[in-house]
Amino acid sequence: MTHKLDNIMLILEHYHLKYQMVEFIDFDKIQPVSVMDWFKEELAFSLKNRGEDDKEAFSSEFIVVPFLKEAWKKHARLNLFSHVQIKADDVIVIPDYLITAKTPTGYKKVYKPLLLTVEAKNDNFDEGWSQALLQSVVCQKMNNSLDIPILSIVTTGDTWQFGKLEKNVFIQHPIAAGIQHIEELLGILNLLFSECESLIPPSQSE
Repeated sequence: MTHKLDNIMLILEHYHLKYQMVEFIDFDKIQPVSVMDWFKEELAFSLKNRGEDDKEAFSSEFIVVPFLKEAWKKHARLNLFSHVQIKADDVIVIPDYLITAKTPTGYKKVYKPLLLTVEAKNDNFDEGWSQALLQSVVCQKMNNSLDIPILSIVTTGDTWQFGKLEKNVFIQHPIAAGIQHIEELLGILNLLFSECESLIPPSQSE
């Protein structure tokens, strides 16, 4: 990225945003999502064979994606994109993963509303959240609406953190989820995907 908005404070100041640390996900009410043994076996294999040289890319492809894909299967009105460019004003960003509404025609294309960005980082959460916040701002501008919250996830694959840009307030959840609790983590993702679907106007997606 060519812009210099490379930390959360600068982004907050530039776009006149407020910051809060709030538990906007009630972990106690999460409904775990059961998974087949093959999912657990594939995850265990990936974790066992992950090395240092390609840790970020490997975790993204073999750990993060399976979780996102498993959650996506339950939400027919959503599309999941990988490494697509989005832009607003003079800012161009490429979320690692992006959730949007499906187009009315069914043709897969980045389409409003843009609902959730996922950034997979190698243990650098500060950098990941700076990128996720900027991506959220871009999504909000592309939606041309402050009424659609933009959810965000930053993850190493092992640890998953959650945020939300709601109107002019960026909210971070203070508690992270861990990969060791597979069904609970999928329950959180299912909840977030469900929230995304609930935000799609009936006329905008079939």
